[in-house]
Amino acid sequence: MYDTLALIETQLAAIELDYLRKTYIATRPKFLERATAIRAIPDFWSTVLDEAPAEIDQRIQPRDVPVLSCLTSIDIERFEIKDADNGEPRSIKITLNFKPNEWLCDNQIEKRFYWRMSHNGWSGLVSEPVNVRWKNKDLTDGLLDLAVNLRKKELDLEAYALPKEHIYTTEEYQVLLKKVQRTPQDAISIFGFLGFRGHHISAAESAASTRRKQDVVGGSTRMGSLDEGTPPLPDSEIYPHGEEVAVALSEDLYPGATHYFTTAKGRDAKVSDEELVSDVDQSSSSAESKNLGNEDHEQRPNKRMKKSA
Repeated sequence: MYDTLALIETQLAAIELDYLRKTYIATRPKFLERATAIRAIPDFWSTVLDEAPAEIDQRIQPRDVPVLSCLTSIDIERFEIKDADNGEPRSIKITLNFKPNEWLCDNQIEKRFYWRMSHNGWSGLVSEPVNVRWKNKDLTDGLLDLAVNLRKKELDLEAYALPKEHIYTTEEYQVLLKKVQRTPQDAISIFGFLGFRGHHISAAESAASTRRKQDVVGGSTRMGSLDEGTPPLPDSEIYPHGEEVAVALSEDLYPGATHYFTTAKGRDAKVSDEELVSDVDQSSSSAESKNLGNEDHEQRPNKRMKKSA
């Protein structure tokens, strides 16, 4: 009975992935058409971010806002899709384009997230740290550079076929670990998500784990030998919320950008109307006060809604 349920769940998951592939291929031209239309709308993406879902909004620091206001486009590409029937649709590439500004040397930043499955059954997004060249102050306070340096060191060790555990003895690892331990997670710039790596799962391990899961469903392995729970992220992870932000961007903010934009504009229009009414009320109150002489003429407070809740 349990094996039957497992088989049905796997078949349902396959149908969902097939649907995601076909939907992406069908809608991609329209999203590119939308991107062209958006270019004619000033401050579109900064307005959208004013209404961003909590997974993104709570990660934006005040120092991030001036840089994010320079965004000209956000694009999500499911780059591992080969055609309507083949390819991993959950892997995504996020591309951020900025107008020339005083913070970033490069006007385009790309980050790829790969859907992977580990040997213990965990599955999710993993990535590689992306280098950002800052003109002046590094908004991540050096964390991003340290994450990039550590990854380069790991690749060097792999080239020499040294054991993976050797990385823990390197200066790159020790310096990053101390920096991570000293930095409060809720104070890290949202640009820290560019340094997110997640669980260290190679494409080879993921492919082998996927085949093993298929064997489990086929009955050659007992159920329960997979899915041992979510393992903890490495101590050197600079941005534990990276997958959460990537999913919110790709599955919520990006496809719903027009909705978020119109919601923000509607809110701003309401704020303007309420400010106008408040100004009129205050003017009337002031005039009445003059007519009443020295009688009690307290003006009502100015009504201004906060720009974000």
